[in-house]
Amino acid sequence: MEKEDCLMEKLNDINEAISYMRQGDIVTGNGKDIFILKNDRVVRYSEGTQYSLKIEDFIDLYKKNNFYLYEDSVEIDEEKDEAYYRYYKK
Repeated sequence: MEKEDCLMEKLNDINEAISYMRQGDIVTGNGKDIFILKNDRVVRYSEGTQYSLKIEDFIDLYKKNNFYLYEDSVEIDEEKDEAYYRYYKK
């Protein structure tokens, strides 16, 4: 997940980041670390590691960070996609 591999909209502050996560969106700080909201806890995934924080702790630790709405840009090769599904339908 490199920055150049995704489109990122800068969010205004941590409260906006939490609002997006409550809607099921993924938020990032640097294009490598991602944050999601799961069971009222913010889960941070980063290069093979993960941990979760209470929302209050997340705010205390990350309130000065910049956040971006993470949108992974995925290009689907229609020909390969069709071949894949033909193979598994046999």
